Amino acid sequence: MSTPTVEMQKMRKICPKAELWQEGGQPAVFLPGLKVKHAGTTVPVDAILMPGYHSGYATRLFLKKPFPSRGQNWTTHTVAGTTWHAMSWNGVDASLGWEEILAAHLGPLQ
Repeated sequence: MSTPTVEMQKMRKICPKAELWQEGGQPAVFLPGLKVKHAGTTVPVDAILMPGYHSGYATRLFLKKPFPSRGQNWTTHTVAGTTWHAMSWNGVDASLGWEEILAAHLGPLQ
């Protein structure tokens, strides 16, 4: 099993300014300016990856803004004291590496 330190090294290759936070006693990865492929373009957006259980899902990706033309059932959540958006995308297993979890959550936005 990988450690948060090892996983963060991988995440910083994707988003160099990634930060490891704690949310509800679990690791959370803040991804400022994450480059998201959306509808044929690349859009920078702040994101928080929850690589473990959150709000009824095995893993979660929260975005600073919704992409309502992609994904389903967008909802808002308070994470780290601010409002974030998440689409309903379940079944991304927490046993995957964090970069794999991120990729799985980003898939519906493309």
